[in-house]
Amino acid sequence: MISTVILFIIGFILITKGADIFINCTVEIGKKTHVSELVLGATIVSFATTLPELTVSLCASINNQTTMSLGNAVGSIICNTGLILGLVAFISPFKVDRKMFLSKSTLLLISILGLVIVGLDGTVNEKDSIVLLIILAIFMYTNYKSVTSEKVSKRSVVNLQEKKNIDTKAGELLKIICLFLLGLVMMVVGSRLLVDNGSDIAKFIGIPQGIISLTIIALGTSLPELVSSLTAIRKKHHAISVGNVLGANILNITSVIALSSIPNDIPILSQNVNIDYPFMIALILMLILPTIKKNKLYRFQGLMLLLLYGAYITTLYFMYIS
Repeated sequence: MISTVILFIIGFILITKGADIFINCTVEIGKKTHVSELVLGATIVSFATTLPELTVSLCASINNQTTMSLGNAVGSIICNTGLILGLVAFISPFKVDRKMFLSKSTLLLISILGLVIVGLDGTVNEKDSIVLLIILAIFMYTNYKSVTSEKVSKRSVVNLQEKKNIDTKAGELLKIICLFLLGLVMMVVGSRLLVDNGSDIAKFIGIPQGIISLTIIALGTSLPELVSSLTAIRKKHHAISVGNVLGANILNITSVIALSSIPNDIPILSQNVNIDYPFMIALILMLILPTIKKNKLYRFQGLMLLLLYGAYITTLYFMYIS
């Protein structure tokens, strides 16, 4: 048990220090490439922090544990929106870029609608994945257009001095990218150590396995998003948080679920239809509608997101014990 506690502490140190490096490098990449924090959050940060969900869901599908594939992805969306953005908005309300937020939010709603439609027959199969992958392609294209348009608007002319500094800037950017990847690896490894050893500690204390799965395991694959988002607001880079969560939610549907449905069909369970989907949609609408109207995430809005997330966990808990 002593070694388990030590590994748990090491995991906590890795994930917190890794998040610091990760966010600092994200900000530096933004400065070097002249790309806004919201776009960076919705692109490289969300792609990076969604890797745990993709790995877990894809491996589960390959091992024919397909119900875990969908539950992991949808549960992550609920956790990202209700817990992570709920905490971010409650701790530190902030304004958003209306145009960019509207673009990402629209794609997220289209992704959710696509998921619901392809699952009307009770499964998400290989053919259904094509629809979701098309939405993924649109998401990647809009991100590309956002990046290129921002770079053009902020740097229309490259002067001679900039040309002389290209090699230096390239070297600095390479160093930043390497540190960015190091921070990501530290977060993923730290997450794994926290989840595995946290579960062992909970079992030792006497917490039931079902409760562990609803808390520690459910949060496990969302820890990179959680820690990176909280680190971002601590460093006053709120746009990274909201961009990260919106992008990660889109990717959970268009890449995690889509790719996981290729090895084996993913069944849509009654719990997904009656509990998971309604809470997911309610949380997304609670996030999007007030924010679009006022161009800001409010503290009361964050509280409502947290309460909805708590209601979801409570519902699952009573369903488990009944």
